[in-house]
Amino acid sequence: MPRTQRIPCRAVIFDFDGTLADSMPFLERIGVQVMMKYYAATLEEATRRYRSTTGLPYEHQIKMNFPGDEKNEAAISEFERLKIDRIFDQELFPDTVETLQRIQDMRIEAFVSSSTFQPTIEEYFRRKGIAGFFLEIMGYRPGFEKGAHHFDHVKSKYGLPLDQVVFVGDSLKDFERSRGFCKFIGVERMFSLQDFRRIGHEGPVVKHLSQVPPLLRSVRTRGPD
Repeated sequence: MPRTQRIPCRAVIFDFDGTLADSMPFLERIGVQVMMKYYAATLEEATRRYRSTTGLPYEHQIKMNFPGDEKNEAAISEFERLKIDRIFDQELFPDTVETLQRIQDMRIEAFVSSSTFQPTIEEYFRRKGIAGFFLEIMGYRPGFEKGAHHFDHVKSKYGLPLDQVVFVGDSLKDFERSRGFCKFIGVERMFSLQDFRRIGHEGPVVKHLSQVPPLLRSVRTRGPD
């Protein structure tokens, strides 16, 4: 891509599950399993319901798919228990570290924005030894979640204009949450280029995380580029 077409960028916010870590097959498996157990959903129905809301905290997925059901809290609790039992076993994608190193070399700030609970996401990156690549790791807690809350936090705390921030995510919900805030780069994992185009994303979609840095142009205001 010619330099003039690169996205002016001071910071990249990375989604976690399915973007930096190869955890989506695991999460879908337990998410679907819980829906089948608590709501007598078929495999096909549970998979459809899970995928239609993926990218949101599981408690939101459940409450959107089964509003007002008395079994919701038990289902959410079981999912979170199963997730914490195995989340630290989920590996980073092979090109995650090289991508983060390249972003750092470009003097572009990096953040994580995740629907995983804050203590869990911080512990995950500590165990993987890559927490130092990020200016801040933002997880989920009620009233502070991926999307507007995280974007506004980055803008207000770090003084980063959101028109110079890029959000990188693998789900359709990630793109929807970026609308009106910042640029978005989609990663083809669970969803295809056609899926992203269908919901209105006209920007870049990549197959590999390592394809993200060449799309960016550092616009740091101090020091050499």
